[in-house]
Amino acid sequence: MGRVRIAACSVAALAVASIVLAPGRFNVATAASSNAIGFETPTIVDPIHTNGEPDIAVDPQGRVFNSGPTGTGTQRSTWFGSVDGGHTFRVMSQKTVPSAIIGIPAPGPGGGDTDIAFDRSGKQYFADLWALACQRVAVTGPVNSGASDHENFLGCSGSSPGSDRQWFTVYDPAPGTAKQSAYTGPAPLVYLVWNNLVGPGPNGGEQWNMSTDGLNYVNATAGEIPNGAGAVYSPFGGDGYPAIDQVTGKVFQAAACNAGTCGTSSTATPGLYLNIGTPDATGTLHFLDDAGGGNQDLKRLVKIADTSASPDTLFSVLSMDSARNLEVVWAVGNSNPALRQVFVSAAGAASGWTRWTAPVQVSDGSATTGDATNVFPWIKAGGAGRADAVWYGSNLQVDPSSHNNQSWNVFMSQVVFPTDSTGAITGGAPSKQLVKVSPHPMHYDDVCLAGTNCIQSQGNRNLADFFVVTVDNSGAAEIVYDDTSNKLVQAPNTCSVQVADHCGAGVITVARQSSGPGLLGTNVNGPSNAPVSGLTAPAGNALYPVIGGPNNVSGMDIRSSSLSFSSGGQVLNVTMQVADLQHPAAAIAAVPGATNVQYVTRWQMGNTVFYAAMENTALNQPIFYAGAQHTIDLCSVSACFPHVLTYPEPGSGPTFTGKPEAGSITCPTTSGPCTLTISVKVADVGGPTTSSLLESVGAYSLAAAIQEGAEDNVSAQTDTVPLEIDGVCCYNFKKK
Repeated sequence: MGRVRIAACSVAALAVASIVLAPGRFNVATAASSNAIGFETPTIVDPIHTNGEPDIAVDPQGRVFNSGPTGTGTQRSTWFGSVDGGHTFRVMSQKTVPSAIIGIPAPGPGGGDTDIAFDRSGKQYFADLWALACQRVAVTGPVNSGASDHENFLGCSGSSPGSDRQWFTVYDPAPGTAKQSAYTGPAPLVYLVWNNLVGPGPNGGEQWNMSTDGLNYVNATAGEIPNGAGAVYSPFGGDGYPAIDQVTGKVFQAAACNAGTCGTSSTATPGLYLNIGTPDATGTLHFLDDAGGGNQDLKRLVKIADTSASPDTLFSVLSMDSARNLEVVWAVGNSNPALRQVFVSAAGAASGWTRWTAPVQVSDGSATTGDATNVFPWIKAGGAGRADAVWYGSNLQVDPSSHNNQSWNVFMSQVVFPTDSTGAITGGAPSKQLVKVSPHPMHYDDVCLAGTNCIQSQGNRNLADFFVVTVDNSGAAEIVYDDTSNKLVQAPNTCSVQVADHCGAGVITVARQSSGPGLLGTNVNGPSNAPVSGLTAPAGNALYPVIGGPNNVSGMDIRSSSLSFSSGGQVLNVTMQVADLQHPAAAIAAVPGATNVQYVTRWQMGNTVFYAAMENTALNQPIFYAGAQHTIDLCSVSACFPHVLTYPEPGSGPTFTGKPEAGSITCPTTSGPCTLTISVKVADVGGPTTSSLLESVGAYSLAAAIQEGAEDNVSAQTDTVPLEIDGVCCYNFKKK
């Protein structure tokens, strides 16, 4: 969910126009084709906002979207669409606060969980959660996805008392599909499922809902009998991410269950079990564990695997490949870190999803590789027998919730199961390729697994509970994760004591696979992550409204970004080309509520984010400055943590921390972009040398209502922060 980011203005829903979100890439060197899996320079989704548990999705047209919650303290979620194939993103449209329960003047209820799904046309379905009780849904597209949307609020205490972890799955079979479903209604049929926090059974059971428009939902579960405080029967499967078969319309959900509880009393070993829901002519689902009359029989579930402890840490995720095989990934929660690992398994479609292959460990459990202890697995299936599994891995075999200064990285394993001539998985041993995705540790110290109880243990929950991998139309993996390695925290607190304020701004980061085999069975390609001097960008992306807007704001239209050192190495020259820098008043007037424009280049060196910037007003009196990024922290049920990233100007007062720098603006007399150069004293940005690596360099044009040094907790809470109009991202820089 996007939001208005300019104070003192009411921006209407983003207008529909002929310009759409279009996949594309900057003209940079392409990585050589290779059988070794590699990744591009990570992209920064939003230079302003952070969130936990980020989501990523690619629609049938190849357009990339991201969402995630900013926490129950803000009661907002982020929702972004990319205008250039996943390299830069813009806020999606949204509506106003629906009820007094929010009590915050900024638009956008949410702050809990989000999810994104698509039908075959590219129509997008979005959901978010607030107050662990209320659901909001939206649809947008398919043509101008994000230029406008329609929304509905499913209520806070009526249809879903006590809800959590809502997920989507969409039944929309392609023409010519050998349909075997009893469902006779219109497609797409959208299922929205969430955990019944107050319901009976393991994890409270699931509340399945269905819709043909993505806005209005009805109960989709046969046998569910409301009793005023939940349901007498709720299908097993709480929290497990679902999958759907486009041939039969069956839905699948995997979750943990003690063997005795689930009906296999021959062993006390916990296990992972599968529930299958079969639709009738109306789309109502009949689950395996529905014994009729509101009764539940867990003996009917399909056992996937025995486990040494609960396999729901966090979460059990299913994905279906092109040959209708199911693949699943899970992590075991165990007091012994040596037994807490990530697994992937699969079932052949010909077996009816009832006979599962033996579990295959995809992580290596090695402190040497930094993959000793694993949390938050996710999986995405592709071609027959192919899947990418991802997780966070630490370098120490210790409890993730403990404070041992662990270093965490993102890992991915591509798993290829042998298949027969029909594409069905045979059960043979798969091949695996393990790769570390993140270029540097993306988190330090604990990853608290106690949920909202993390505040009681002083546990860091800035990453929340999951992150996501998906695949683009070429078969390349796209992974979104939070990078908290910056260790930011709002002054005057420090990271040494995390009582109520937890350090580490969760910068939303996307890594796209650029080499090696993709999930469609052929090698993928893309820009290399090797250091370069800069990037160029296509013209015309500085739109307002920022997605589908009818006007390109030439004063914000970035054409290139580059870095260079002076001959003596004492000055870092930060250069940005912009279509027009001679008329700042026109650029400001193009965005209602704006009082200044900012041109910010940001990068990470070591564990610190630095920036160089120029700010201008309608009086055309630019200032040039640089420094280290700061943050504003807001509070949630899991303590306080960084929510808004700032790039302060020089000035008086403790929050104006930027350092004045020399700078210039030159514009051609005929045609062509203007050139902005900021000559930064290296001592002001951490003292980089000609051998330093500056990571994920990105350049952004922002419209703002106040100076960044004037931002405080009140302005952050109301989302009075800069709005990104254009950007070019990202590249690594190192003097050759």
